[in-house]
Amino acid sequence: MKQKLIYSCTLVFICLFQVIAEEKISLVDIKPMKAKVGFGGYYTITDGNTRSGGSDGTFNVNGQRAQKGLFTHAESELVFSIPTGVRKFVAVGTMPNFRPISREVDGFDTLLGSWDYEVLIDGIEVYQSEPLCAYLKKEVPIVIDIPDNAKTITLINHMLGNNNADHAIWGDPFFIKP
Repeated sequence: MKQKLIYSCTLVFICLFQVIAEEKISLVDIKPMKAKVGFGGYYTITDGNTRSGGSDGTFNVNGQRAQKGLFTHAESELVFSIPTGVRKFVAVGTMPNFRPISREVDGFDTLLGSWDYEVLIDGIEVYQSEPLCAYLKKEVPIVIDIPDNAKTITLINHMLGNNNADHAIWGDPFFIKP
């Protein structure tokens, strides 16, 4: 019994050590090689406020108010160099909290959140989401394995119909380095 308990404690320690030992590198702290945004400008969010208008410029990641993100407007494309040794890219596609799900614009119903999230590694598609409006909580979890020797990651938001208020956020975007 004692040997089994020691073995279990060792496994727990190893698992905890692996989680603690991972280094996160935020894309908010990395300047993109290219930043093309459909309307307005690209900018980083470092204090939880998108400053994109409305009374509430906050946004959520995993149901909680987030602090860091990349703010774009569909149609957009951001290209970053991949730091040496990283193994994963993680982000949550989301939108500002003040944006309603749909509204009428010029006599037409407009579905806000009508963009998607696409990720390319070295120019090859590795992830494509459904439109943001298809997700109940308006949050798209994105987890991408980074192959050895990968050089660039491209983050794309496609405009799907009307681009009115297509404020696409890459919430808490970071690379993980084991």
